[in-house]
Amino acid sequence: MKKSFEIEFKWEQYFIVSENFIRQKENSEIEFKESFHSPKHKDKKLHKWIASFANSNGGLILYGIKDNGELIGLKNNKLKEFDNKDLSQELLDYFAPEIKFELFIKIINGLEIGFLYIYKSENKPVITIKTANNNIQEGDIFYRYPGQSRKISYGDLRDIIEEKQTQLNEKWLKLINNVATIGVENIGLLNIENGELIGSKNKLLIPEELLKKLTFINEGKFVEKDGAPTLKLIGDVQPIDSNKIIQLIENKYHIITHFELFNSFFEQQLDTNSSKEFFRRVLHENSVYYPIYFYLVNSKLKKSEISEILKTEKGNKVKDVKKRFILEKDNPSKFKIGNISTGTDAAKKISEAYESLKTKQHIDFSKISATELRYYIQAITHLKESEIDLSYIVLILKNIYNNYFNQSSTTKSFIRKAVCHIDLIIYGKKYYNEK
Repeated sequence: MKKSFEIEFKWEQYFIVSENFIRQKENSEIEFKESFHSPKHKDKKLHKWIASFANSNGGLILYGIKDNGELIGLKNNKLKEFDNKDLSQELLDYFAPEIKFELFIKIINGLEIGFLYIYKSENKPVITIKTANNNIQEGDIFYRYPGQSRKISYGDLRDIIEEKQTQLNEKWLKLINNVATIGVENIGLLNIENGELIGSKNKLLIPEELLKKLTFINEGKFVEKDGAPTLKLIGDVQPIDSNKIIQLIENKYHIITHFELFNSFFEQQLDTNSSKEFFRRVLHENSVYYPIYFYLVNSKLKKSEISEILKTEKGNKVKDVKKRFILEKDNPSKFKIGNISTGTDAAKKISEAYESLKTKQHIDFSKISATELRYYIQAITHLKESEIDLSYIVLILKNIYNNYFNQSSTTKSFIRKAVCHIDLIIYGKKYYNEK
């Protein structure tokens, strides 16, 4: 069973908040609104926003936040008193297939902030089936683009259709491979539309927890449980512990922001499946400078599989990632910033910071200036593999990122390069040494 996004959601892990501002900007997966927009409003703007997120990668609409990210909180009880069933019915009236969402409130800095999470549709495209006004007309397909929701472009619609066909082909291929492995004579089919279960003379294994939820028509008898699905049974049923049959793995990350992309590296924790998704996410980011080798090493993807991803993904950073592979393969100094051997005052400062990092000294960044901070960031890009204590240096990077990433565009660029340098030295080496 898929876990609730609200239960798993920890806003501190998604957003950086300082001086009552959310530092992330609106993008293809995040939208800020000052107040809750009722779905019953005649302009139906909310419908358009929701459908556009469902057709792309899902997303969050945050209420009680200005366009510039300033937290102002909800000014009335409209969202708190709103019944989710009303929105569900509105969406069913205007769109098909069904759009899944969650609506809830969190307290941030003492203010009530509303969250409307829209799940990525598993059956794209979501299409308008009823005309509301000039904004929403029957046949419209909406799509989320950075900072805006509008009618889908030809290229993105084509990608959805191609993705749908690819998924169908993969399902057939997987089914055929399973049939070949198991043997045609050992195969049984369950029609989940009409509930008919067709098996061979062999026994059919069903998890015990699923068995409790099913009703069977067997040997001319019909026993009904309230609300239980009814199946027509041909053959035998044997309950078995589901853990012995299948393990369900759910994606931990519903929305991958730049915070998760960096923080996973700082924490040095990322499972195999999430690593694959993180690498794919970089291909669609505004910047290519993320710890991609950390993702790839943890993903356990083969080089051929990575090449295939780069061929099939339509992200705007695919070419840049390919270029990174070419430029960084035999160049461990690619991300060095500044020079520590010129004898200038700046070089001396960078060198001093470099020695502090080599000897793993405690550094209180709250007591240094912006210029001194940059000396330390530059010093990180000069560390050699033998001089890096990974657990120490990622804590340093995490501290710098959490407190100074949005200080200025220069500081942001320096931090990205420092992260990429450590990633290249440690994980890039592992990646390029793998056959």
